[in-house]
Amino acid sequence: MPSRDDDYYPQAVAPPDFSKITLTSDGAAYTHVVGTAGAIPGAFPVYVASPNSANDVFTTAAADGSFTADVIAPPGAWLLVKYDPTNGRWIDAASGDVLRAPVNSAPGAWSQVPFAPPLGSGVPFVLAGSTFENRVDFQLSGLMTQSAGSVTLAGTITFYSTDSLTGQTPQFSILLHRLYNVDGEPRLMANQFFSTILTPTGLPVEHWNGPALLADALVSGALGQTAANVYAAPFTYTRPLPPGLGDGTYVFSLSTFGTGLTGSLGGARREVNPFLTNHELYFPPFALGSPAAPHLFWGLLTDVFSADGSRGTVAAEDAAAFGIVDRMATQSGSFIVPRVSKKDGQPLVYRLEPYVPMVSQGERRLANVPTHAFKFPSGSLTATITRPDAQVVTLGPQPFRGAASRTPASSHGHLLDNGGGHLADVFQLTTDSGAFDYQFSLYGEYTIVLDGTVDDVYGNTYTGGGTYTVFVAEPLDLEPAVLPMTPLEVGNSLDPGVTILPGVPADVTVDATLVVNSDPAQAVTLSAHGTANRFGTFTPSPGSPPLTMTGPGELVVNTVATYTDVDGVLWMGATRWGQVVAQPNSSFVAHGRHEIDDVPIASARQWFSTGIFPRSAHAFLPWATGDVLWQGESEAARVQITAEDTDGPIEAAMADWVAQGNYFSKGDESSPPPSFADRAAKGELPLAFSTSTGTNPAEEPADIVAAGYWYAGIERPGERVREIISDDDNGTAYWRFGELYGLQPGMGVAGDQPGDFKFQFGGAVYRDAVHAVQGYGIYASLWMHLPDDEATETYVFPPFEGANGGPFDGPLLTLQGQSIDAFVVPLAVRPGTVLETGDAFSFAAQLAPTLPGAMSVVVTGPGGATHTITGRANAIGYFYDPAQDFTVVTPGVYHVAVTATFDGPTSAGPMPAPYPTGTILGAVGGGFDVYVVANDTPSLPAAVLPWSIVDGNGPVNLTLHAPPGTDNGTVSYTIAMPGYLLTAGTTALDHGSATIVYDPVTLSQTFPNIDVGGRVADAPGLADTVWASVTFEGADGRVYADHVTLQGPDVYRPAR
Repeated sequence: MPSRDDDYYPQAVAPPDFSKITLTSDGAAYTHVVGTAGAIPGAFPVYVASPNSANDVFTTAAADGSFTADVIAPPGAWLLVKYDPTNGRWIDAASGDVLRAPVNSAPGAWSQVPFAPPLGSGVPFVLAGSTFENRVDFQLSGLMTQSAGSVTLAGTITFYSTDSLTGQTPQFSILLHRLYNVDGEPRLMANQFFSTILTPTGLPVEHWNGPALLADALVSGALGQTAANVYAAPFTYTRPLPPGLGDGTYVFSLSTFGTGLTGSLGGARREVNPFLTNHELYFPPFALGSPAAPHLFWGLLTDVFSADGSRGTVAAEDAAAFGIVDRMATQSGSFIVPRVSKKDGQPLVYRLEPYVPMVSQGERRLANVPTHAFKFPSGSLTATITRPDAQVVTLGPQPFRGAASRTPASSHGHLLDNGGGHLADVFQLTTDSGAFDYQFSLYGEYTIVLDGTVDDVYGNTYTGGGTYTVFVAEPLDLEPAVLPMTPLEVGNSLDPGVTILPGVPADVTVDATLVVNSDPAQAVTLSAHGTANRFGTFTPSPGSPPLTMTGPGELVVNTVATYTDVDGVLWMGATRWGQVVAQPNSSFVAHGRHEIDDVPIASARQWFSTGIFPRSAHAFLPWATGDVLWQGESEAARVQITAEDTDGPIEAAMADWVAQGNYFSKGDESSPPPSFADRAAKGELPLAFSTSTGTNPAEEPADIVAAGYWYAGIERPGERVREIISDDDNGTAYWRFGELYGLQPGMGVAGDQPGDFKFQFGGAVYRDAVHAVQGYGIYASLWMHLPDDEATETYVFPPFEGANGGPFDGPLLTLQGQSIDAFVVPLAVRPGTVLETGDAFSFAAQLAPTLPGAMSVVVTGPGGATHTITGRANAIGYFYDPAQDFTVVTPGVYHVAVTATFDGPTSAGPMPAPYPTGTILGAVGGGFDVYVVANDTPSLPAAVLPWSIVDGNGPVNLTLHAPPGTDNGTVSYTIAMPGYLLTAGTTALDHGSATIVYDPVTLSQTFPNIDVGGRVADAPGLADTVWASVTFEGADGRVYADHVTLQGPDVYRPAR
């Protein structure tokens, strides 16, 4: 049995044991933390922090797991204890900033510092916090009362400061929010990494923020000193509630910004606080009217990655109102996890306890202060599991005894997605019982019903759970014939073809739903179903209806492939993505933005050459479709799509909402922030929401009457880098180039390599029922990874080296000593595709640069017969014409000569003749070969195991055996990877065998994007997705073929 380290660190790792940890307040700001034997499972680094105070402490546990620490955390504050089983990769006191040695991946557990509830009539509360940014710690202790349409908060506020605060009367901002609506659904001011605002196709739209239902000031009395460094005063806040609030559950929050106090205990603190809840502390919730009981949206397996980049799943009952966003890949409609470990073949352990991202989550630093003060122990959890064989297993019930959090990491501790905003440290309710640690004993579909409740310290009960579906299968990597998030135009057809890796005859379903004009009543369903051939190639059946875009609107595409092998093992892959469909030449034009996010808009340039590092800034996607962003390893890129209205009515509608103060966009990080007029003049209209109530659209999405948002997909062939749907700016939608992108197949610990490229797709939506206007626009640009000697450079220019008079700074890349100004990425048939007679030959491609080039494809088959495919790519360079698909009938080698001619204008102006042309990267004879065998030709004898492991970084010898009786002959072969043809040629059969050599180290001298730095370990090894295809004519006159897939160190040659 082959063996290698698993890709991911175990999900069901033990958190710190809070039953063996005591928290003792010193009566002021400090809490003494004592972990007795067994608190930590060994002598590991320990991190103790309070998100309330932004104070953290590093220590190390003794061999028996005991430890002590002192941290600033007044009673009522939350404490997070984490430990590092990697012994320093995640928790390193020398790092200075937790961002540099991110603690998110370390297993953690939460608890509140014990507090004595104030006595009296009302709901008692104790809150603790720290002012931002001077970090003066404080505590509020008091009672909340509600009567006659008003709410009163009264009690004592205590500050802890090294400066004298005597006589000061600090003032805080206090805000009113809807916490649950009338139906009991949760709400939050900012929808970050999840959303309750969904597109008409059901995908979550992130939204930064908006105005509170009420904004006011809470002012304390004059502070008096009560002890050394301790100052206190009474406070009373009474506020009639705004008229017109609907039934629901509401909450006041205290903002920690702007008190002006000084005197932080312990001096300067590390930057540990989150971005996600605006540094607010939540008072007790209260109900108005007769709302339904509050229901928490629970995620299941939220810190588990699927091969497509998805993270966990949500309940079917909640999916129409809530979605999780990990920003790397759109969450698939079918969540798939492996059953067994690659290390030892034993079943993996999964913890089936719920995650609550709307309560607390992190973003590279500490998770935010939980929005709910849960009581532990309380409530209960039961899981009812229906297995694929229909047997039912029940886990629990068990009470919730605490909360835990961690962030997925590689098995060697590498962070998976730390170069920009990502979902981290999600708050997980836990029973601390081990009863929900589950091993899937069978392959197939599991239905898991979670049922439970949890209480808060104020006496409220929250329900959660529902029906979750998890597929247990070995992963299939789906390489689609249209890159995820590709924008389309009306009249374009989507190629439903899929290359399945490893190559197996999977059953494939592609369902595309186009919601024309964003109106569900005009939804059109377009589908393709069938079975891939035995080499893993699925093409649309000859004569099948094309998946053609019939109107402007929004599109969602779901693809599922399943295959059960001869041993009964289920293999499965699934993807989902969405995008905009626009009319050709739409007057509503999607754009990126100008230059870099810290450059004032007035001076921001469309084309530029600069360096960003070491600034904390990020290059925007180029403003114009077709332009190119070149960047080195040390730089960063930011996703934000804007729009331009060349006719005017949409811009006028937006301006009207702006004038009413009812257009909620985050704005900019540049100084000074631009106005709406500044943005409009620059051709960068912000896309945002307006509501019928004039309040934050996150308070109640049903109130939205005008919706502006964008789709963006950053796609490296074979890897999904960023996929986001958002309004104007979600704050941290950037990425850096050492990321692992969730360890999708084909990724390694080194991240991107020089020579890698990405297509940067975008779509803009604006629909306004009040002004009766709507618009859809599409966009795309190209990203190129600069060589290592340009690691601190960022350039944006139009393509083609100034051939039409525009500025330039060289070719897209240099390959095999040649400057390359354009290229084509084939997506349906591709280098080394193996077809069977009767299959459709389907050609689809993405052009680089992303412009509407003219395509010419000449297919030369056995005997010299040719078939020509011609046409023009759409506005962003996607080409596919289903009318030119044809059926292959003759076995043999087909050469596919590919040429794209860029005869249209770029952002710099018209293109003069001679026009730039491009073919595939690594082309042989101006293209690549495809192999065709008869569908009844026997498969070749297996020369390798169905799964084997390559140690180190090669060379890799791939041996094939001819059928009996064939001793000699010529073998044609192709070795390729997504986006590149690496090598092709012929070799001789010798005594019925031949060996094809894949030498990644040697090839990387020509193709520097080949990653020989390893998949999960910091050691030489393979990381990329690569396939090798071979064909030859046997002594019986028949044409034979074979296909092998390498994914990192894994070599797959399934039984055929």
